[in-house]
Amino acid sequence: MAPAQWNSFLQHIAQHIAPETYNTWITQMRYKMHDESTLCIEVPSRAFVDVMWPETGSAIYNALYTTFGAHYKLTFAQAEDTSNLRAGQVTVPSSLTGGSAMTHTNVQTRTVRQPEAPKAAPINSYLNPNYTFANFVEGRSNKSARTIAESIANSPHQNTFNPFFLYGPSGVGKSHLVNAIGVRIRERFPNLRVLFVAANVFKTQYTDSVRDNTINDFIHFYQTIDVLIIDDFQEITTAATQNTFFHIFNHLHQNNHKIIITCDRPPSIFEGIEERMLTRLKWGVVVELERPDLRLRKDILHSQMRRNGIEIAENVLQYIADNVSDNVRELEGTVNSLMAFSLNDNCEIDLELARRVVARLVGQSRKEMTLETILDASCEKFNAKQRDIVSKTRRKEVVLVRQIVMYLCKKYTKLSISQIGRSIGGRDHSTVIHACNTIERRLASEKNFRLDMEKFEATLKVAKK
Repeated sequence: MAPAQWNSFLQHIAQHIAPETYNTWITQMRYKMHDESTLCIEVPSRAFVDVMWPETGSAIYNALYTTFGAHYKLTFAQAEDTSNLRAGQVTVPSSLTGGSAMTHTNVQTRTVRQPEAPKAAPINSYLNPNYTFANFVEGRSNKSARTIAESIANSPHQNTFNPFFLYGPSGVGKSHLVNAIGVRIRERFPNLRVLFVAANVFKTQYTDSVRDNTINDFIHFYQTIDVLIIDDFQEITTAATQNTFFHIFNHLHQNNHKIIITCDRPPSIFEGIEERMLTRLKWGVVVELERPDLRLRKDILHSQMRRNGIEIAENVLQYIADNVSDNVRELEGTVNSLMAFSLNDNCEIDLELARRVVARLVGQSRKEMTLETILDASCEKFNAKQRDIVSKTRRKEVVLVRQIVMYLCKKYTKLSISQIGRSIGGRDHSTVIHACNTIERRLASEKNFRLDMEKFEATLKVAKK
């Protein structure tokens, strides 16, 4: 049983580090034992200490001295050793302690190894080779997520951060980061079976397996994966699909296989998902990827310039960074559009061109737009009636306009997702998120739809100026 000082120790740390840092690292530490001069803390692995220490070491030592005593030493114990770590030691590098390296006794428990099954045939990982750590631009909003991602990629056999649940709005780099994990693992551990799969593809595969009576084959295939990366997990909504994923998840986790998930919301606000699945999603680490701040936006623009071998004046970059703030895709799309306009019109990429492109693709009047403005314009554009948009009708043509209104309200107003849903027929936030995702997918895959939407958005912006 932990002594009274242990709770004081944790409280002291919580007062000196950010809540997200505490939730990421400190909550995974457990009291092991202590004597007259040493506190022993149980941690998941040596890799955990290596990554955790730079962010929390100072707060941990201050808490140790304050609650246990200035003469106390700190050791870490690894309860299980399921990797190829040096037996009996967990080391904090000297570069992290400001002095000589500290070696900590590793208390191990015996584990029973299961017989190894025959290796399955190689698979297509469906990873994008262009999404790597090397071209993932780091900033304040994504530093913690990247640190954990690299730790996983470098030590995939560790059960630390399993599952890794990464959430945030569309376009902030979630898919890039988890893809980079897969690419790194494939490079360093070529024998591991890594699979990147979009949640809607997983759903389709499951539906096909039920129809073809091959559900056992479907489940068995996923149970052979060493590193499973599920993108856009919010798409897995039906009870049957969730139940199947639940059993796959359990098998992978019990066999120390990595599960990496991206989503547009944290597990705590999921609706329509079983509690047992929610509990498992929180087993590892839940990390938010926020929208890029100004400095990161400028760094992303500089990185894209280097990749494309182009030069853009600093005042133009500053203008783009100031006015394109939603996500990385908008930033990159703006630069691509600048290049296209420059080539097509045989002109320089200057501030005037940037103003034209940004006004067309992003719009500077988004803060002035209201739901009423967007609803009126959308009904006029698509020949729809407002009473139908806010009604319960599911007619295809009405649903499309309703989804467009929700998407534009999310993009151009300060309304929350819940407020948008309530204003459009009393719908919940999950309906709004689904609508926005549907429109974004069509914008990414249907050229004519994208061009039509760009023209429509341009008329909205002109009308408000």
